[in-house]
Formats: sequence, C-alpha cells, structure tokens
Amino acid sequence: MTRTQLLLSLAVTFAVPALAAAQVGPDPNVQPGGYYAPPAGYAGQPYQPAPVYQPAPVYQPAPVYQPAPVYQPAPVYQPVRRSLVYGNHFRPQFGLAARFGGYGNYGSFGSYTTGGVGLDMLFRAHPRLTFELGFQYQRISQEDLYWNDYQYERFDVPMTLGLRVHLGNPLWLFSPYLVGAGGVTYSRQYLTDALAYESHWFGEVQGGIGFEWRLGPHFAFNFDVRGQGRFRNVGELGTTEGTLTDQYGNTVAAMGPSAGFIINLGIGGFF
Repeated sequence: MTRTQLLLSLAVTFAVPALAAAQVGPDPNVQPGGYYAPPAGYAGQPYQPAPVYQPAPVYQPAPVYQPAPVYQPAPVYQPVRRSLVYGNHFRPQFGLAARFGGYGNYGSFGSYTTGGVGLDMLFRAHPRLTFELGFQYQRISQEDLYWNDYQYERFDVPMTLGLRVHLGNPLWLFSPYLVGAGGVTYSRQYLTDALAYESHWFGEVQGGIGFEWRLGPHFAFNFDVRGQGRFRNVGELGTTEGTLTDQYGNTVAAMGPSAGFIINLGIGGFF
C-alpha cells in the first residue's frame, strides 16, 4: 500500500464516526430541566437530586391570654344639687347678728319682764354646727309692786358662749336647731326710794330650741326660745346683802338667784 492510500484510509476512518455523531438526536436519558436519568435496565442506585434548602423555623411565643371584656353599664345621670345655702360646697364662715327679744325673770322677791338688745358673733364651723358669742343688754323699770310699794330700776348684761346644733338636712332653708350656752351676767339694781344701788356677778346657763331661716350663703334670720337660770352665793342678809320683803312677808335678798326665759329674734350676715 502506497503512502497516499494509507493517508486516505486514515482520513475515512476518523471522518465517518464524527459525521454519525453529528446526526444523532438528544440523549433520551437526559430529562427536562437538565437532570440525567439512567437508561432502562440500569441496576445501580437512581440519581437523587440535591435537597432543597429549608430555613430553620422561627420561634413563635405562646399567645397571651386576654380575658373577655366585662360589660360596664352606662352611668346613670345624677343631676347636680346646688345648695342655696352654701353654694357648690360648704366653707367655714364668720358672721355678726343683731338680737332683739324679751326676758322674763322669776326671783325670790317676785317676777318681772323686760326687753333687750344684743349682738352675736357667729362662726359656722360645720353645716350642722354654729358657735355663738353673745352680748345682751336687758333693762327693767318697776315703779310699783302692789305688795311692797317700792320703786327700782335694774339692768342685766349677760355674756355667753354657746353652740347651735342644726337638725335635719343641712341644705334646708328652714333649719331647726338646739342651742345651749353658758357664761356670766353683770347686774345692777337701783332702789330709787332708798337712793342706793347694789350690783353682783351671776353665773348664767341657757338652753332651748329655735330655727334659722337662711336667705343664701350670707344672710339669715333666727328665732329661738331659751330657758335661763342665774345663780350666785348669797351673803348675810342685812349686812352684805340688800333685802326686800316679798309678797308673803318674808325677808329675801334683793338680787338673789332666779330663773326665767328668753325670746330672741335676730338677723345676721356671714362672710
């Protein structure tokens, strides 16, 4: 075989398989998506694709228990009660009141009645409590007592500290109250027939009932009736004490202990 024949034979040997490979279709063992499947009858392990990455689960806390809401009924409307006495709310108040009234006295030598005027200093410390500091002037002129036929003039000046306790609803315009008071009284008596006089200090107690008519937070009328007693130690009759003869012929002190009543009518202002 010549050299030319040898080269031609080798060229044919390499060219034919290449042309055959170029004309063959796609490999039937290759699956869509590029995964390779072994041919039928392959006894080895099938090809397993790489596992898909799964992220780690995120921790979820347990739910917090929420109780069911409790039903709240709608509030009932309450009208505002405005006090005509104290406005929207109470506050302590000082006050001054003029007092007018009558006085009846029953003593060891007889009885008499008189009128009087006075002044009260007031302090409303509580809707139910009012303190009073009272001054009063009472005067009597008796020209003739039928059983002794003598003349005298007398005046009394009681000075007392008292307390009024209001009853019922404090918002009432008419407020009833109980009152108690105690103090001292200066008294002087002129015996016009004898051209002499006598004076003494008495202890005094008062107690009674009344009412206050409130005209707002700053003004009020009051009316009360009080029982009253005056007492002191009586000295030796005829030496340290002036004497009188009562209707029964007994010799008695001209200014001894006595009991009576007081009727007061007052008007006051508070600030």
